[in-house]
Amino acid sequence: MPGIVHPKRRAFLRSGLATMATAALAGRAAAQEQRFFRIATGPVGGSTYALGGVLAETISSPPGTPPCSEGGSCGVPGLVALAQSSAGSLANLELLAAGRVESAIVHADLAEAAERGEAEIARGPLAGRLRALAALVSASVHLLVRPEVAIAAPGDLAGRRVGFEEPVSGNSRLARRLLEAFGLDEGRIEPVFLARSPMVTAMATGQVDALLLVGAWPLPVVEELVRDWGARLLPVTGPAVDELIRAVPYLSYQLVPFGAYPGQPAVETVGLPLVWLTLAELAEELAYALVAALWRPENRPRLRAGHPQGLELGPEQAVQGLPLALHPGAERWYREQGHWGDR
Repeated sequence: MPGIVHPKRRAFLRSGLATMATAALAGRAAAQEQRFFRIATGPVGGSTYALGGVLAETISSPPGTPPCSEGGSCGVPGLVALAQSSAGSLANLELLAAGRVESAIVHADLAEAAERGEAEIARGPLAGRLRALAALVSASVHLLVRPEVAIAAPGDLAGRRVGFEEPVSGNSRLARRLLEAFGLDEGRIEPVFLARSPMVTAMATGQVDALLLVGAWPLPVVEELVRDWGARLLPVTGPAVDELIRAVPYLSYQLVPFGAYPGQPAVETVGLPLVWLTLAELAEELAYALVAALWRPENRPRLRAGHPQGLELGPEQAVQGLPLALHPGAERWYREQGHWGDR
């Protein structure tokens, strides 16, 4: 009868369609060359590591996955991106110089120093070879003080025991520069260099009166000290900061908003971008594809939800405050989209 399909023929048709679908997927996978792309980030559990994970997820589109137009990944076709943990920005530069990663997230001041070949920051043959893909979220100066100590501004740190991250971390570079702007070199304070893990004990037991940290909020060590030990987060503003910002193009005032840390009001401070960078030798087409995938409208919800500062992420901000030149492939995409004019 018309319209009736014999059961055996129905099974054959189902089998044939399944075979065709499998062949199509196999053909799609075969047409894509799988490439791995590593991103050096920061310590596991930290905000930079989380940011790197969001980047990796956003730009990935492994072979065989449905295309973006069919509800699949909106990353770079055939790319498998991996967020690699590290000790921080200086370690990331070492990994990049050694060819153990293809890209890295680095504090803007350290990226600039490495690009210039400064002896203190140089990590392998990087001078003249670093290129930016995007400025990401902000790393802010956190001035944290014990609840009973009479410190209201950076100038009050004279004669105090001030905790910094260990010099090898590189994150204390901006903090030291800031204190110098206030006339507080290491002869006028008592510096105490610490890894982040012991900082809670050091402040809770009175080994330090204040901490100066640089990082993208929320920092876990700051959150713990504020929540459990009553530490206070202070603003970092004033003429000395104004002058420093005028002298350093990538520095700017930043707002650590209300709610970033338990019970703390919004605090104005100074900060710099975390820069996603790579080497000049990276293929131009790949650099173009990376930023095009990162800023696809379909990926915006993932970026916003994946990091506390996700609302700041966007192509307009990605070209602001860069300490080094854009990679030619990235620059071409930003120009085409109207985000990078004659500069």
